Amino acid sequence: MTAEQKKEWDRAIVERIAASEQYRRANVILLYAPMSGEIDLLPLVRLARRDGKAVAFPRCDTETCTLRFHLLEAGTRLERGAYGIAEPPEAAPLCKTDENTLCILPAPTFDPTGARLGYGKGYYDRFLESFSGITVGAVYQMMMIKRVPTEAHDKRVLTVFTERGRIRCDEMAKKALSETQNETKETVSDEKKQPSEMISLKRRFSDLLGQWKGKMQHQPQTALTAETGDATGKTGNESAGARRPSRAPHAPAVLVAVTFVLLLLSRLIDTTLADRNNEYVIVILLQLLIFLVPAVVYGYLRGEAFSSRMRIRAPKLKHLWLTACVLVVMISGGLLFGILTGGVSSLTGNFTLYDIFVARSNGTAAQTLYVVLAYGVLPAFCEEMIYRAILCCEYERFGVGVSIAVSAVFFAMLHFSFPLFLSYLLLGAILAGAMYTTRSFVTVFLLHLGYNLFCLFGQPYLSAFYINAGSNEIFIFCLVVLFLLFSAFAVGEARKIYHVYARENADSSYTVSVPVKQLPKSLVSAVLSPACAVCAVIWLVMSIINLF
Repeated sequence: MTAEQKKEWDRAIVERIAASEQYRRANVILLYAPMSGEIDLLPLVRLARRDGKAVAFPRCDTETCTLRFHLLEAGTRLERGAYGIAEPPEAAPLCKTDENTLCILPAPTFDPTGARLGYGKGYYDRFLESFSGITVGAVYQMMMIKRVPTEAHDKRVLTVFTERGRIRCDEMAKKALSETQNETKETVSDEKKQPSEMISLKRRFSDLLGQWKGKMQHQPQTALTAETGDATGKTGNESAGARRPSRAPHAPAVLVAVTFVLLLLSRLIDTTLADRNNEYVIVILLQLLIFLVPAVVYGYLRGEAFSSRMRIRAPKLKHLWLTACVLVVMISGGLLFGILTGGVSSLTGNFTLYDIFVARSNGTAAQTLYVVLAYGVLPAFCEEMIYRAILCCEYERFGVGVSIAVSAVFFAMLHFSFPLFLSYLLLGAILAGAMYTTRSFVTVFLLHLGYNLFCLFGQPYLSAFYINAGSNEIFIFCLVVLFLLFSAFAVGEARKIYHVYARENADSSYTVSVPVKQLPKSLVSAVLSPACAVCAVIWLVMSIINLF
């Protein structure tokens, strides 16, 4: 999470707790001071006092491993206590609890039945043995896991609040128990009816399926240390270096290989088209099938925690100038590299999608809308979803530099063209860099869309300028000036943005620090897989074919 996203989610959780029936019934609220990475519930102090409720915080007795809650009266400040956690002063009045006391339990994670994963010392478990009030939990939705291992002394909460809503844990516990009993009855019944060989085969298939999906997903317990901090108070930045690599290191290359194969099959469909009147519909459907469907399936297999890391968030207005500068750099840089590899003559002609479909319009509003959707919006969204949102997220465990390089290479290979390879390689690297700078997938989607719209509608004006310029030298000189000038603007603006990130101590645990000397080794580790080899062979063969 970025610092801004964490603040937004914390605020949403506080609002949901304050609007709950449990909060309204309570006359005392038992809170806790957040450690690094935990949800900040301190704004509830002001709300509770406004509503006439008392507020108390715990003090830890490290010798007996017990908690005692002390009232935090107005004007009293928390002070550093055991384990570095803020506590009320020892002289603060003790809090008396009853059935109308609301206790919000801290935890890295909960499951839907209300089971809580604590920090191992059992402080709250001992406190809850004599607590008669209401217990609830607060956790980020992405940190909810399917099942928390519990012991006899562990206490469950009745409700868990997340930034997305409220989970009634008592109902979920009853449902889970009912489903478990039904599954047991069905299994016994099936085993009585089926031969032993069939039972063994079904169990083996179920085990293999579970292992495969387990490899596709990160273990939730690993994410606790890597992204939210551990019991010692280490933050994500401190513990990110110890993060385990993904159990599916070659899965993103398999996704790319699938899109390559589907793109090749689409060429066979194109050769059977006799009527081009339905071309727009076919182009739209093919892009959805080639890119969007595999991306959705991939995200589902990787789990909800993965989708929350794909930076699908709205851009910020303060990044608008950077976005405009990067767009100019993309257009001028793409033209320069196109001229370098294909000559000035490569700038003429209609926009072609994957060297299959040619964008044509008769000038009517309907046709123009179809062109914008089929050749502008969809390619930008679908390609960025895979080649930036997914690939960068997957490969950044090798370092951001490797993530940018690998995603840019795959993006350049997608177009199956030797002459255009360098141009698309540059564009892919710029887009990945822009995504990491703005931390927004939507920003790079808009950049890609702007570049596509320029290619669709800006080429006639570009050709007119080239003709009026009178010489190739003047035209190329203007492009070089634009490229260098706006590159300097973009770099300067990016520096300001990262300066703000540093001042706000924005989270950067999404990546690991890779020394420069180890970058080649890290890059080789990222691409050394059979799936990457398949992608390279497909690109090489198709690029050679396209030359003729």
